[in-house]
Amino acid sequence: MAKEYLTIRRFAQLLGVNINSLRYYEKLKILVPAWIDPQTKYRYYLPEQLITLDTILLCIQLGIPLKTLREYMDENGNLNEKVILEKGKEMMLSQISELQQGIELTEFQINSIEENQKYSDQNGIYSRRIKERYLIETPFNGDFGALHEKEMAGIVIRRETAPAAYSFFVQVLHPDCQDSRIIHIPETEFLCRQLDITPEMDLLEILRKDFDADQLKLAIVANMPLAKTSFNSWHSEIQVPV
Repeated sequence: MAKEYLTIRRFAQLLGVNINSLRYYEKLKILVPAWIDPQTKYRYYLPEQLITLDTILLCIQLGIPLKTLREYMDENGNLNEKVILEKGKEMMLSQISELQQGIELTEFQINSIEENQKYSDQNGIYSRRIKERYLIETPFNGDFGALHEKEMAGIVIRRETAPAAYSFFVQVLHPDCQDSRIIHIPETEFLCRQLDITPEMDLLEILRKDFDADQLKLAIVANMPLAKTSFNSWHSEIQVPV
C-alpha cells in the first residue's frame, strides 16, 4: 500500500493544501479518498487524484464555487476540466467588465470633483457650462425629509404645472434609450447657485428669490461632490438652464 497510496498528509503537502481542506472537499464529494482504512479511519489517495486536486485549486483561483463542481463531474467522479475552464473564462470576463465599469465610474467621479473645484469659491449666482447628461428619474412627493433615506445624485424640479413636480435622479454613463425613466439634459449654459441642502429647506422659495420665476420651468439640484464632504448636509448646486 505504501507504493500505491499516498497518506492524506503527503497528498496535501504535494500541492500545498492543508488537511482540513481535503476533508472539506471530501464532504462536498468532489475529492473522495481512494481508500479509507476501516479500522484506523486513515484516508489514502491515489497519485492520479492530484489532477483532480489541481483542478479544484484552479476553480478556487477562477472563483467557481466549489459546491457547484459536482455539476461538472461524470458518473466516475472525473471533473470535466474543459467545461470548468470555459466557465472560469466567462466569470473572469464578467469580472473584467465590472472592473472596467468601476474604473470608468471612478474616473467620472474624479473628473466631477476636479470640475467642481473650479467653482468651489463661487458666491451668489454664476454661469456655468455643463456637458450633456443622462438622468434616471424616480418621482417623489416633495417631502425633502426623505433625503436621508435616498441614494441619489440630486433632484429635478419641474414648474410647468402646478403644483411643482419633483423627482430624485441618478446620472448614468451608458443610458438605455428604451428606458422611459431616462431624461436627456443637453450641454448648455446654466445659471447656478451653491447651497448646503437640509431637509427643512424650502427649495421653491429659494428658486423664487434667486431666479426668474416667470421663466423658470426646470431646475436641477445636483449634489456637488468636492474633495471633502459633510455628513450633515448635501453640498449642492442649483442649476437652471439659460
